[in-house]
Amino acid sequence: MEHIDTYKLHNDLEYRWNFNCKFMGFGEEDIKTIKACAAHVAPLVPSVVAAVYVKLFSFDVTKKYFVHRNDGFEGDMGQLTLEKLTLEHDQIKFRKDMLSKYLVKLVTAEYDFAFIQYLDRVGKIHTNKMGNKKLQIDYLYVNALFGYVEDVLISAIMDLPVDNDTKKAALRAFNKILWIQNDLMVRHYLPDDGVTVEAADVPK
Repeated sequence: MEHIDTYKLHNDLEYRWNFNCKFMGFGEEDIKTIKACAAHVAPLVPSVVAAVYVKLFSFDVTKKYFVHRNDGFEGDMGQLTLEKLTLEHDQIKFRKDMLSKYLVKLVTAEYDFAFIQYLDRVGKIHTNKMGNKKLQIDYLYVNALFGYVEDVLISAIMDLPVDNDTKKAALRAFNKILWIQNDLMVRHYLPDDGVTVEAADVPK
């Protein structure tokens, strides 16, 4: 039985990543499978991103966050309201570009520590711990969005011109990485008093 240092689990990003990978069985073969899908998945990114934003604009509770200036966007916001905000607004184009880059990175990046840090920032940017300090995206909507994105990816993978074994491997690999990403989201929403650290693991 392997001992897991609970202090490092909550304070060392790479240690946390490695634990998730071991627990979920995410490894080199999964990474190879994900990268092998790049040629098929990358061309689908524009349509996936478009579908995501149509979905986000379908509900006032998710659309409302884009009325406020998002981190990194430096363009003119004007006097935006829910009614005035359209999918053609410059900030939405900026956000679409960010999501496109994220999806491409999933299938092309080196899965090194720099990439782990990038995935962690993706989680943190949705909270007031980073970016717009006045903006905190309700985790309920983040979770719902990831469920929707995964469903879109599953549909896309099932339509790939490859054999069933390859589809199965791809579905399993993407499922694991999205759940690991989910952990790197939710960790920034957890209060410190919600973290369990064994006394023996706390550095003396």
